Amino acid sequence: MSHDTPNAKPRVLFVDDEQRILTSLKMLCRRDYDVRIAHGGEAALEVLRNAPVDVIVSDQRMPGMTGIELLRQARELQPRAMRLLLTGYADLNAIIGSINEGEIFRFISKPWSNDDLKATLAQAAEAAGIDVADEAPAPESGGDAPAAAPDSQPGVLVLEPDETRRRAFRDVLGDECRLFEAETLDGAVERLQQHDIGVIISDVRVQGTPIVDLLNPLKRYQPHLVSMILTDRADAHDAIELINRSQVYRFLLRPLRPAMCRISVRSALQQHAALKRNPERTRRHRVQETDERAGGLGEGLVNRIRMMRSRLGLT
Repeated sequence: MSHDTPNAKPRVLFVDDEQRILTSLKMLCRRDYDVRIAHGGEAALEVLRNAPVDVIVSDQRMPGMTGIELLRQARELQPRAMRLLLTGYADLNAIIGSINEGEIFRFISKPWSNDDLKATLAQAAEAAGIDVADEAPAPESGGDAPAAAPDSQPGVLVLEPDETRRRAFRDVLGDECRLFEAETLDGAVERLQQHDIGVIISDVRVQGTPIVDLLNPLKRYQPHLVSMILTDRADAHDAIELINRSQVYRFLLRPLRPAMCRISVRSALQQHAALKRNPERTRRHRVQETDERAGGLGEGLVNRIRMMRSRLGLT
């Protein structure tokens, strides 16, 4: 933890514009946490400028400053703090923004389950103790500078059934990275078995199966793998599932923008390298536990993903 007192409780900052919600959250969590509350985004930033916190839990819809705007600034002020977003409505732009800019740990739906909230806070507080000296990849801005030599990098896997769209990726990324392609879920797992893959790019669904059903076991058994979603349509439920169950790194909407795609892939490869250098830090990107039998992936593919973990020497 970030505090000077030995065995100090983790410090949690709750941010909302409704006092009754702040009071409820404080009463629920004060036994296990050093709870701070802030009535809105500006008040929260003042807290963050003056004291370290371990976890920030912010409402999304607040006057003056939204939750994602707050979490974006909080990431700059205290990058080690874990960020959670309370959301009670389907605001897709805010959700995608929180993935791409706030890099949040979890979404928490309002009204929340007390047990689920406490379990998520416990995971976030544990993850907050991980060193992030090398956490942030290079900023995703500032032009289209050349990347490191592709031959020295792990590969990028594009999972896309459509040949025209795969060709577009070849045109954009062919000189940027080691590019691999798969048309099916089975083909994607085969490429992952055969090659050193650091980043996987896919649509929200492949062959009618939600891609989160593949990404969840991949992230659990290969936690250094980084995923990106590129799609021509999305909804809030998909985006929430993708962050909570697979910690998707970036969520981009078509049409494919070449410069942004290259910058995002470059950043994702840097994120993968950082996770490989310090495996402990994968706990900061831990995904929700899920019943593997409930997904559409099939036991055979899940078993092959488990076997890859052993082959890669992961524990």
